[in-house]
Amino acid sequence: MPTLKDIAERVGVSISTVSRAISNDVTRPVSKETKRKVLEVASEIRYDIKEEQTPQAKNLQHHPSEKSIGCIMPQSFFDFHPYFTSVMSGFRKKMHELGHTPAFFMSMEEVGSPEYLRSLIRETGVKGILAIAWYNKEQFEVLQEEGVRVVGVSLNYDSLSVPVVDCDRISAARAAVRHLIAQGHTKIGYIGGPTFSKELEGDERFLGYKYGMLEAGFGLNRSWIINTNWKVDMSYSLMSDMLVRLKEDERPTAMFCASDVLAIPALRATSEKGYRIPQDIAFVGMDDIEFAQYTSPPLTSVQVPKTQIGEVAAKTLVDYLEGHYSLPLKVLLPFELVLRESSSFIKMEC
Repeated sequence: MPTLKDIAERVGVSISTVSRAISNDVTRPVSKETKRKVLEVASEIRYDIKEEQTPQAKNLQHHPSEKSIGCIMPQSFFDFHPYFTSVMSGFRKKMHELGHTPAFFMSMEEVGSPEYLRSLIRETGVKGILAIAWYNKEQFEVLQEEGVRVVGVSLNYDSLSVPVVDCDRISAARAAVRHLIAQGHTKIGYIGGPTFSKELEGDERFLGYKYGMLEAGFGLNRSWIINTNWKVDMSYSLMSDMLVRLKEDERPTAMFCASDVLAIPALRATSEKGYRIPQDIAFVGMDDIEFAQYTSPPLTSVQVPKTQIGEVAAKTLVDYLEGHYSLPLKVLLPFELVLRESSSFIKMEC
């Protein structure tokens, strides 16, 4: 008997994608082209397609909401992500409390062309979208043309006039740098990635690092600044390369990392090269993910209220749809520096 796996292998997609295409799952719809291929192969191998839709699809067709809300984010966030999984948990929880069932959750890769996004908006009747670390100029123009309200998370892009919910990352980065300076460090490096404009220098965490260094009278050494393009393996390899390339008196004595996900591989690379942490090189990360306390040594990190960001984003989006804001606003939640052994702190009040 033909199975979903048979179709998936023929089309070259996952089994879940095949299931969603056949069931007309509008919570995470597939592209029209993928659906066409799936149905074509299903017909060829005589797979029994039941005339049933998901409960979500039926609900949207028979009980359309005037204020349906969707969510678009990178594909990698749908699986477990040490930061964004908590953000999504808070978003879902608050949406449930507010009596809203999101119309769909889609990856930015699945959205594809502006034309597909336009048809998705019209088919689902969506009126608001939470954009998590997702921006595309042409697609955002479609959202504006269709009258869809957008609230962003991790969408700190100055040219965008949309409400944003996040942490004050500039101040958080400055606090991390000040902590390292208070520990006696003057040679502080940076590990991070670019913004949507593809420039590392425009990221708020880099700006906070830069301001923290300049206000203390220290210049920026370009050989201590690592652009990983937000890739974990590059954090590891580029940190290793820097330690090999620089002489002892040329290397930094501390590193501020734009995320714990980038800090952890850099920390490992440093240990493998024979350097002591924090005696030779201290580390401070950002986000305070659960794994941070279990590194060796435990990682000092800036704690970001991840779940609360998701909750506030949900409330902000609902309020935005109800006309409570005449101008885009920026909601910045507080942060806290959590001191651990990777930055060689002394357990006393600073």
